[in-house]
Amino acid sequence: MRRLAHLARSLEARTVAVLLMAILAVHGGALLLYRRSAAAAADDAFARQVANQLTLAREAVLRRPPAERDAEAKALSSPHFELSWSATSPLSQDETADPGLWSLRTRMISLDPDLGKGLALAMDVGDEVAHQEDLTGALALADGSFLTFRSAHAPSLARIGPWAYLSTAMAILVGVAAVILMHRIAGPLRDLTRATGEIGHGKVVPIREAGPDETREIARALNAMQARIHRLVTERTQALAAVSHDLRTPIARLRLRLDGIADPAESRAMGSDLDDMLAMVDSTLAYLRGDADPEPRQVVNIASLLMSIADASCDAGRDVVYEGPGRALATVRPVAMRRALDNVVDNAVRYGTRARLSLVVDEDELLVTVEDDGPGIASNDVAKVFEPFTRLEASRNRNTGGTGLGLTIARRIFEDEQGIITLANRPEGGLRAQVSLPRTKR
Repeated sequence: MRRLAHLARSLEARTVAVLLMAILAVHGGALLLYRRSAAAAADDAFARQVANQLTLAREAVLRRPPAERDAEAKALSSPHFELSWSATSPLSQDETADPGLWSLRTRMISLDPDLGKGLALAMDVGDEVAHQEDLTGALALADGSFLTFRSAHAPSLARIGPWAYLSTAMAILVGVAAVILMHRIAGPLRDLTRATGEIGHGKVVPIREAGPDETREIARALNAMQARIHRLVTERTQALAAVSHDLRTPIARLRLRLDGIADPAESRAMGSDLDDMLAMVDSTLAYLRGDADPEPRQVVNIASLLMSIADASCDAGRDVVYEGPGRALATVRPVAMRRALDNVVDNAVRYGTRARLSLVVDEDELLVTVEDDGPGIASNDVAKVFEPFTRLEASRNRNTGGTGLGLTIARRIFEDEQGIITLANRPEGGLRAQVSLPRTKR
């Protein structure tokens, strides 16, 4: 349903809908005009035929004596046009009773003015279904008698002819051709949409320059923009990575010089500062490396990974427990995923003393939840905690404040694996981090 709704909102679907509606409107109008013109032609032909037959019958009947007129009229009848003679008229014409019959009567008189005002028409209202659309009428003769008739073909019953069927077939073909053409025209736009969705993940995505001139220009501009951005980011990343990497050497030299410090307390303090510097260098390198991580993806048991993290944390003296199934598979980069989950758990233990890990396996996803008992975070700071080098804890002590890259790196890794991480305060206190990952079924 979501895919159909998205398709209905697309430019291609809306353009096709407009084209089809235009084709249907034009075709419907053409059929209506054809119907009306065919009906008018049929009315004219029918009026001419009835007028001619009445004129011939009137002349023939008037040449006979009254006793023979009915027989003469019946002799002039045909299977589709029955005639009879009557001394009185069974009909009277009302101009307002049936506008269609009055129009037919006017046409017949215009073809033969001698028919005069003595012509009355009506539709058969008998019980026989086969004759309910027959036209009946009476024509006043010069001596006051009447010539009555019944026609088996009522007026204004023009049927859809072969031209209309051919027109319908052509409209269908034009509609199909329009759909195919729009699908091909929208093809470069779909490629452009897919390509732009891949832009910004650490590599240049070449966009095919095809389709109309406007689409080609957009693709050409995006390719040029990607090249400029990629070159700029690469240069800055390499410079920052080089600086961070080169810091390892002076840190290592300073660590060697700690042995020459006589005061043990001062030596431990300096060693702790060097550890902090090295940790910040490692975090910065991991952040800058980002999508360039060449680790291949493979099927990993996320439940086993969470249990391993909980056991390692407990061995380090932390209060971390895991609840959930023993098997839940996902196709991820195992080392990167462990680092991301480690960062989330470390954040929970750092600010909330203890961490409770849980895992729920749904039909299409895995839901990992990490809860702590800390003070939580302000609602307007939820987005900030994922920004690089942002620490909500005001101190510069790494044991409480960290480097400000843990959650940033974790979110990037989760997003690279088509996952989502969200943070929310628990009603009973503390913070809840939830990670949704696509499930691999086996």
